[in-house]
Amino acid sequence: MIPIGTTTARWMTLRYALALTLIALGTLAGFVMTERVIGQHERMLEVVNVSGRQRMLSQRTALLVEQLKSATDPAVRADLGRRLDEATGMFEATHRRLSGQAGPEEGPPLGPPPHDLFYSGPDPLDPVVTGHIAALRRVIAAASAGRPPDPAEADRITAQALGPLLDRLEDMVALYQEEGEAGFQTLHRLGLAALLITLLILAVEALAIFRPMTRQVRRQFTEILRMAETIERANATLEQQVRERTAELHTAKTAAEQAHRAKSRFLAHASHDLQQPLQAIGMFTGMLERQPQSAKAAALLTDLKAAQRSMRDLLNAILDISKLESGVVSPKPADLPLSPLLDQLEAEFTGQAEAKGLRLRAIPTDAVVRSDPALLERIVRNLIANAIRYTESGGVLVGCRTRGDTLWIEVYDTGRGIAEPDRQRIFEEFVQLDRPDRDRSEGIGLGLAIVERLARLLGHPVTVRSVEGRGTVFTVGVPLAGRDCRVTGNDLM
Repeated sequence: MIPIGTTTARWMTLRYALALTLIALGTLAGFVMTERVIGQHERMLEVVNVSGRQRMLSQRTALLVEQLKSATDPAVRADLGRRLDEATGMFEATHRRLSGQAGPEEGPPLGPPPHDLFYSGPDPLDPVVTGHIAALRRVIAAASAGRPPDPAEADRITAQALGPLLDRLEDMVALYQEEGEAGFQTLHRLGLAALLITLLILAVEALAIFRPMTRQVRRQFTEILRMAETIERANATLEQQVRERTAELHTAKTAAEQAHRAKSRFLAHASHDLQQPLQAIGMFTGMLERQPQSAKAAALLTDLKAAQRSMRDLLNAILDISKLESGVVSPKPADLPLSPLLDQLEAEFTGQAEAKGLRLRAIPTDAVVRSDPALLERIVRNLIANAIRYTESGGVLVGCRTRGDTLWIEVYDTGRGIAEPDRQRIFEEFVQLDRPDRDRSEGIGLGLAIVERLARLLGHPVTVRSVEGRGTVFTVGVPLAGRDCRVTGNDLM
């Protein structure tokens, strides 16, 4: 690569930095001026809007005063007085904003305007509006007392609102509109000036900086091409090595996946052989229960039955996980009335809940859903068992809600709750929160993992909401079999 002289490089860098500085200063100046004009114009537009509202309110108050003058019914007169009081309050608030007297609760003040329409000149607007508001307040006071307004004063208010006051307000709106149009013209001129200055600076840059830089770039381009050819040859060698390593990794990954599938298929197909020893243990345990036993032997038999039950649950859960991973489980969707399933599970788990001093309730429903009956039953069963396992007091509630074409089966509990960082971990295998000893007699941490895999297989979304110390709700979304299905129990907990 042909080196650039130190002096030349410094001079080119200095010119380039100077040009960028000029562009930045010009852009900043244009931005500041534009923002200032835009701010002034926004204020003018707000003033025009508030002035137009004040003009409308002056006509509205005049109309209400005319109606009060002719009203004879006390109820009608009281209602007109209330409406006149509201309109007068808004009229007075707009006047305070325009004259610069508004408080913080009424919005930012918009005045006094630069041409001071309110306090100076031969006929200032502030005393006219103030007197008009005072006259309106007297009419309101008479209406509040149940008296008709003074006809002469009512006529003066109407004549003032529809005559001189309206003309002055229209003049003020017209004056602000003229100032707004002048601001637009100023903005246009500033934008044009900024554009011309920027174009001029760019032209100077093109002649004084970029032309020398392009010549230097052309001188170096040939050398860069030669370097590129060298790099390309090196890349070709590197790409070949990458392809070889990728093929090796793909082969290793394929072998690992095949081994994993083989393991899952083995466990899935070996379930009968694996369960035979457990059935034999159960038979022997039953025979022992029928024999006379000492107190110590009875305690040991109880522990043996608990260990047998825990081992059976662990084996069944592992086999379920393996079947799901190996793909041997195929959903068989059908139209399923939900009420018999919930009644069956309520009857099945009531004894277990009462043994812990808990209340278990399934809210009745006449919904019909579309799902695999056996797999959906396993999902709800695991959720109810999990809720009872982690609830120490209170109860468990099972109910349904409909949202669109989906029925959401919800299992509430009043247990310890789940912390936010743990709400995804609970669906992993062998995870038991706040259970360092991992008591196998109360669960092995596979129930929710099976729920997650079954729900994914069925295409049923599963969500969890929880408040620590108050409880948790798991929900499963199941498609309705028909849109005419009605679901009760929308007042869950």
